[in-house]
Amino acid sequence: MTHSDLLTIENRVKEHLSRNKILGAISELEAMASAARVPWTINQRIATIKESFGYLQRYALSGVTDPSRAQQMSQISNDILSVSASILRQSQIEDSSKLYFSKLRYERLQSDSSILSLVAGYRKLYNSISMKYLGKPDADVSENETIERMAGRIFDVVWTTSPLTAEDEDVLTGIATDESLPLYFKELVLSAVMLGALEYYDERRMVLLARYYLSGVPHLEVKALCAMLLAVWVNRDGLSGKKFHDVFNAVTDRKEWEADFKMAFLEFVRARDTERISRTMTEEIIPQIIKLRPNINKIVSEMESIDELSLSEENPEWAELFDKSGLSDKLQQLNDLQMSGGDVMMSTFSNLKSFPFFHEISNWFLPFYPEHSSVSRILGNIATDLGNIISATPTMCDSDKYSILMTMDQLPASNRRMMFEQFQMQVNHMSELRNSELNPEAVSRENVANKYVQDLYRFFKLFRRKGEFVNPFASPINLAAVGIISPTLGDVEPVRVVAEFYFKYKYYTEASELFSLILSRGGADAQVYQKAGYCRQQAGLFGEALDMYLRSELMRPDSLWTLRRIAYCYKMTGNPQKALAYFEKVAAAKPSDASLALSMGHCYVESGDYDNALKCYFKVEFLDPDSGKALRPIAWCALMKGDYERSEKYYAKVLSGSPSSTDYLNYGHLMMAMGRYDEAVRYYRMTAPSDFEKNIDADRSRIEALGVDPLMIDIVADAVVNAAS
Repeated sequence: MTHSDLLTIENRVKEHLSRNKILGAISELEAMASAARVPWTINQRIATIKESFGYLQRYALSGVTDPSRAQQMSQISNDILSVSASILRQSQIEDSSKLYFSKLRYERLQSDSSILSLVAGYRKLYNSISMKYLGKPDADVSENETIERMAGRIFDVVWTTSPLTAEDEDVLTGIATDESLPLYFKELVLSAVMLGALEYYDERRMVLLARYYLSGVPHLEVKALCAMLLAVWVNRDGLSGKKFHDVFNAVTDRKEWEADFKMAFLEFVRARDTERISRTMTEEIIPQIIKLRPNINKIVSEMESIDELSLSEENPEWAELFDKSGLSDKLQQLNDLQMSGGDVMMSTFSNLKSFPFFHEISNWFLPFYPEHSSVSRILGNIATDLGNIISATPTMCDSDKYSILMTMDQLPASNRRMMFEQFQMQVNHMSELRNSELNPEAVSRENVANKYVQDLYRFFKLFRRKGEFVNPFASPINLAAVGIISPTLGDVEPVRVVAEFYFKYKYYTEASELFSLILSRGGADAQVYQKAGYCRQQAGLFGEALDMYLRSELMRPDSLWTLRRIAYCYKMTGNPQKALAYFEKVAAAKPSDASLALSMGHCYVESGDYDNALKCYFKVEFLDPDSGKALRPIAWCALMKGDYERSEKYYAKVLSGSPSSTDYLNYGHLMMAMGRYDEAVRYYRMTAPSDFEKNIDADRSRIEALGVDPLMIDIVADAVVNAAS
C-alpha cells in the first residue's frame, strides 16, 4: 500500500476521533497496521489501546460513575493518533528520500545515537573545553568544530526520534535548567523538539515545549512559547492527551500568559505581512532607486569638492529628488514597519542562503554566538570584537547574522573593517533607543520573539528542501480560534490587537474572523461592528456587512461613515429606496459632496425616477465639472426621459473622450430612438461582438419603451450580427 493510501486511512481515523467513535478509529488503525506490515510492537500498542477502551466502555455501559472518563477518552485518542503517526513514519523509513528519513537512517547506523548518550557526551565535552580555556583566549577552532558537529547530531536525533520515550523526555527536560550548558545549545534543542512536533504529533514533545516556556530562562521561555504555539496550530485538529492539557493549564495560569500570547500571536501575523513588504522592496523601492541613479550620479558629479561629497546626505537636491519620486514616503513606511517589527530584511537576505553553511538543517535554527568556529575562521583577529557586535545587533535574526558572516568571507579585509564600523554605529543607536524605553524588558522579549519567528519563516520559505516540510506559514495563523486556546483568553484585547493589524494592512478575511470572535465574546463596540462590516463588504458579503453596520448605528447613530455604508449596502442588496433614505441623512450634513450626489443619482435611476436622478447628476456636474463622472448618467437619463437632444449632446462628450463598449451600445440605442438606423448599426458594430446579442436582448424592453418598433430592433440587430460574422 502506498503512503498516499495510508494517509487516506489516517484521515478516516481522525474523522472517527473527531466524533468520539473510538471503535471505528481502532478498526481503521488495525487496517493501517496490516497494510503497512508494521513491527509487532505497534500491533501490541493497538491491542493495549483496544483493551483500555474495552474496559472504559464496559464500565460506562454498566452505569459506573467515573469522573476521569473524559480524561481517559482523551488519552486513548492521543494514543491512537500517536500510533497512526508511527505507522506512517514506519512505512517510509527504509526507502523514503526525504531528509528526515535520511538523517534517521544515518543515526541508526551509529553506536551512540540515543538522546541520552549524545547529550551526556556533549555536556562532558563542552565542560572540558570550558575548563581548559577558562580565563584564556578563545578555544581552538578544531575543538569548537567537534562540539558543533555533536550539537548538529543532537539536533538531528531529537528531530527524528518519534515518539520520544520517557527517558528522552527526562533528558530533554533537564537541558532547560542545566546551568552547565550554554543557552544557544538549549535553544537549538528546543527548535529540534518543535520541528519534530510539526512532523508527527507527539504528546511528549508538546509537554516539553510547554515546560521550556515555564523554565524561568527568559530567552528560552519566549522561543518556547512561539514554538509551542506553532506546534499547537499545526496539530490543532489532533491535540489530545491529559498530560499536555495539564501542563498547558499551568502555562495559561501564568500572569504573563495573555501578554505573552498577544506578543507571539502578533509576530506570526507580522510574518504573514512579509510577502507584501518584500514585494514593496523588489517591485517599487529598488526599481525606483535604480531609476533615480542617473540623477543621483549627476548631482554627485556636479559637486565641486570632496568636502561637498562628504556632505551629500545634507544636499537639499537629494531630498527634493526623493520627495518628487515618492520614494521618500516609501522609505519612511519601511522604516516605520521595521521599528514596529516588520520583516524588511527578507527580500535582501533571501539571496544569501545558498552558502554551504545553510545546507545543514540545524544551522537554520542555530542562535548566533561569537564563539562559533565560523566566526574565528572568517574574521580572524577581529573575531571577538566583530562577533560580539554582530551578536548584539537587534535588527537582524540569527539566520541573517550568519548570512552576513558568510558574505564577509568573500570580502577584502578593508571592507570587513567598514562593515565593522557600520555595525558598531547601529548597535550604539539601538542601545540609545533601548535606554529610552519605559519597559526595556518587555521590548527585549518582543525582539526575541520577533527575530525567532523571522528565523522560522526563513527556514520554511528558503531552505533548499523546504518542499519536504509542512509550512505553518503557508496560510494565515489564527491561534485565537484554536479550541484549546480560545477559552484561556479572558480579555479580548490580545485578539483585538491582532485583528487591528490585519485590518490595517487590508487582510480582510483574517481580520473578519477575529472581529467575529471578539463579538462572540462580548467585546462589541461601534468600531468593532464597523470594521467587521467593512471586512464583509470587501468580501462582497453585503447582507452580512449591512447587519454589522446597522448594529453599529444603534451604538453611534451620528456616524456619517456608518450611515453612508448602510446606504451603499442597501443599494447593493437591491433596496434603492432604503439606500436613498440613508444617503439623504448623510447629504443633510454634507450638501456639497459630489460623490454622495452621484450615489443618490444611481439609486434614483434604479428606482426609475429619472427626474430626481438628473437633479443629482447636474449637482455632480456643478460641484466637480472636471471629473466627467456625470456625463454618462446624464446622457442615459436624458435618453430614458425622451430628451434626445440633451442625450446626444452628452454622449458626444463621452465619445470624444475614452468611450467603452457600453457607451457605443447606449449611443446606438439613442440612434434607434431617433430613427437613425444606419447610424445605430454603425455604433452597435463598435461594441464587443461577442456580447452584442446578449446586451441587445437585455435592453430590448427599454428600447421598445422609447417607441422603437420591435421589428426594427430585429432588423438592426440582424445587420450588426451578420456584419460582425
